Amino acid sequence: MKVIAVPLLLLLVLIPFGAKASSGLAEPQIPLPSVSWPQYPTPDNITDIKEIPKEDQPRGWLLRRLDNLSGGIDTFFVDRFFNEDITDEVGGGSQARFSFFTRREFGDPVDYKFGVSLKLELPHTNKRLNLLLKSEDEDVREGDIFESPENVTYSSALRFIIRESDLWSASIDTGVRWGLPPDPFIRAKARRPFYFDHWNFRITQEMNYYTENGYGSITDFRFDRPFTTHRLLRLETRSEYLLNNDYFNLMYGGGIYHEINHLYAYAVLARATGDNQYGATFDEYELGIRLRRRVFSDWMFAEVHPQYIWTRENHWKPTPVLMFRLQAEFGG
Repeated sequence: MKVIAVPLLLLLVLIPFGAKASSGLAEPQIPLPSVSWPQYPTPDNITDIKEIPKEDQPRGWLLRRLDNLSGGIDTFFVDRFFNEDITDEVGGGSQARFSFFTRREFGDPVDYKFGVSLKLELPHTNKRLNLLLKSEDEDVREGDIFESPENVTYSSALRFIIRESDLWSASIDTGVRWGLPPDPFIRAKARRPFYFDHWNFRITQEMNYYTENGYGSITDFRFDRPFTTHRLLRLETRSEYLLNNDYFNLMYGGGIYHEINHLYAYAVLARATGDNQYGATFDEYELGIRLRRRVFSDWMFAEVHPQYIWTRENHWKPTPVLMFRLQAEFGG
């Protein structure tokens, strides 16, 4: 009886399912849960990089965000407030900057210097040609305020922009450094940005030939770490090489830049310079603060720059230095 009962029970269970299938009734539908994808914030809605959730942000979006953030700082903050040489940048339209500053080193008389940096974008050239004018002799200062503009050495050049994009830029400059005798030169420069997590890395390579100094090269590495759109950490290294000298001049520096508001900004800077003529050695260290303020509209700036300098020549004794600068900027 037990053997017969088991098949009967199986038939009783299977017959209802077979009847439903043969009657043409639809099978029960299992509802699927709806999925709501996260909405990522746009760069305009974020002011602090800490607000970006690292675990669910696409890498491409994060890289674009870092580029926009660091680029915004460079254009409107660091370079606008603290860069005196606009001819170093490729593109950006026509710009001009004029500066006059005094420098007082403890125990020495006051020095004066006048500087100019001009970049003129020539019309009808598809933004490919720039006319450059720049004051040279950065380390030469005058003791007479009226002789300073007259004794400045200038250089002029014509720049052909090979390529200018977000990925890389390249240009060639041909010009003359106006001295006695004149010093014709040619230089080729290429620049490429890279991105590593929250760091913005940029490498610049220049190859040049000056009639007076011969062949040379300049290599720059720059690391930017933006914290917000108003605060930036920057680390820099530079090496300059002249074939005739056969050694490198070296510079290592770093700074924290902070834009307090649209009027005030400051930077805490440190730098070490030296060469590898007799092994890698440093001859000078600098530590200072630059405080700048817009004093008229958006084109006139004033700056005070106290710093300490330690040099091998002065047996590493700290020397206080105080500088004042007035700068006018047009275009850009």
